[in-house]
Amino acid sequence: MQAITKTFKERLIDFTMYCRERQFVLGPQETRDAFEVAERGWVLDRKLFQYSLKAIYCKRKEHFDRFDEMFDRFWSRYYEEKLEQRKKQIKQLKKEKDTATVIFLGTEFKLPKKEVKEQEAKETVGANESIRLRFTDFSKVNVTDKEKLEELAEELFHQMSMRFKRRLENANQGSIDVRNTIRQGISKGGMLLHLAYKRKRKEKRKVVFILDVSGSMDTYSYYLLRYVMVLKKYFKSLEFFTFSTELTHVTPMLRQNNEQEILRQIGKNVHSWSSGTKIGASLTEFLAVYGSKFLSQKHIVVILSDGLETGNVTILKEAVRTIRRKCKTLIWLNPLKGMAGYQPIQKGMVNVMPHLDAFESAHNLDSLLKLEKLLMDV
Repeated sequence: MQAITKTFKERLIDFTMYCRERQFVLGPQETRDAFEVAERGWVLDRKLFQYSLKAIYCKRKEHFDRFDEMFDRFWSRYYEEKLEQRKKQIKQLKKEKDTATVIFLGTEFKLPKKEVKEQEAKETVGANESIRLRFTDFSKVNVTDKEKLEELAEELFHQMSMRFKRRLENANQGSIDVRNTIRQGISKGGMLLHLAYKRKRKEKRKVVFILDVSGSMDTYSYYLLRYVMVLKKYFKSLEFFTFSTELTHVTPMLRQNNEQEILRQIGKNVHSWSSGTKIGASLTEFLAVYGSKFLSQKHIVVILSDGLETGNVTILKEAVRTIRRKCKTLIWLNPLKGMAGYQPIQKGMVNVMPHLDAFESAHNLDSLLKLEKLLMDV
């Protein structure tokens, strides 16, 4: 396997953005596949690398027609300057006979070959189906597993719903007020029949979910949407928005009790689902139209997006900064964070990171379940 340098990683991400800006529908899965191609050393053969990326990135005839010219324009200088250097690095790696190199997104670890085989065997034997599905990236779920994942998601989300209910009930009890408990007991003849509590009842939280439903985020948004529908009754107020090239207020569609009908209504009314991405412009629209009503120091705001901005990064930075200033807590969920070795180096994420209270993944069921603690503890 070929180690991926930080510089090359950034360049490959830039190429993905370059293609997305030209109407290629690319997301986390295509990014992973592109990195895997690079890890295999195919980048050293220009034509092999070009044809591999073409197979991954092109989904329509117009994509195939334009890709070769775009590849040449973007990668020519790289091959002129770096090809010989990359060949030398590969030769050096091949000299290492006693170790296997485990490389993902630029992170390299040396493991004895025997240890690598034992580790793979343990992972294969030890993972039962539920655990495997719980930790499977949503974008990698095949047709065979999809129904099983739906059933597991329903079961786990129901269990989480019960935990939310218990935690709210326990929190509402507050701490025991010993003085008032004794005082009330005296009035009952010394019998402590009832406990008095000091703390006021804990209010349910106000939450705003803003979901990226562009082509790259389609699958992840679907499962977070299901997550939100399960938990909506445990929030004092819940507002739900989707965006890609335009913002849509989805909350009115959540008032129905039938989950399938909710999904049908959203699919019917969210016209920008699975299109491009204008994160900054969409968040700016949210602030202008809904900010005064749905942002306060009592609100938690959760944004789900891979941060691959195709618009003005400055607009995105200012919008996120303003949202953070006006709300209690700002959480950003990025499915790319579930990739081993991921670093938020995209221009969009680099600019918003300083303004976030939490930056987490949302790429599988396990990561969504961890969101429970964030929502309950803030």
